[in-house]
Amino acid sequence: MLEHLKEKKRAKEISIRYSIMAAIFWILTLSWIALIYKMSSDTGVESTRLSSSVLNILNELFNLELDDDSVLRTIAHASEFALLTVLSYMALSSTNKISRKTSYAESPVKLLRSDNEMNIIFTLWFAIVNAIFDEYHQLFVTGRDGSIVDVLVDLIGIIFVLIIVRVIFTIYMRYKGRTEVVYT
Repeated sequence: MLEHLKEKKRAKEISIRYSIMAAIFWILTLSWIALIYKMSSDTGVESTRLSSSVLNILNELFNLELDDDSVLRTIAHASEFALLTVLSYMALSSTNKISRKTSYAESPVKLLRSDNEMNIIFTLWFAIVNAIFDEYHQLFVTGRDGSIVDVLVDLIGIIFVLIIVRVIFTIYMRYKGRTEVVYT
């Protein structure tokens, strides 16, 4: 009987809702990374053909007369890593909420002030590492080259999303009448 109560208490310490959310967001994150690497595996000719097709569709849809796809490519770079940032932030945030007892607050080393800051910093690191590996991978694809400029464009998308995440988190906490738990 006592063992049954202990098992029931342990089950309440794990959030099923956040476990499911974490699994879904990690699957989406890894799928998006796979798609990024798949697109990066296209040869230079295939990549140019895709960019031209998208540019033609945009020209027809919005009655434009754009002929240079460099702006489109720049926006695509920033956008694909902005989406990766959203997905990885949600995956990490959900993962950290699975256990109701353990969080960054339990860590003896306090380099950051809160769980949210830890999520943001880890997401930043995760997205930047993927951007660097994506460009490195392109060094080995015919007609493609890895570019530090592309990593910086990716970084713009990443930082833009993380600023929005931070602002939304702050507004949400104020709306709920709570303050962020700051660790000292």
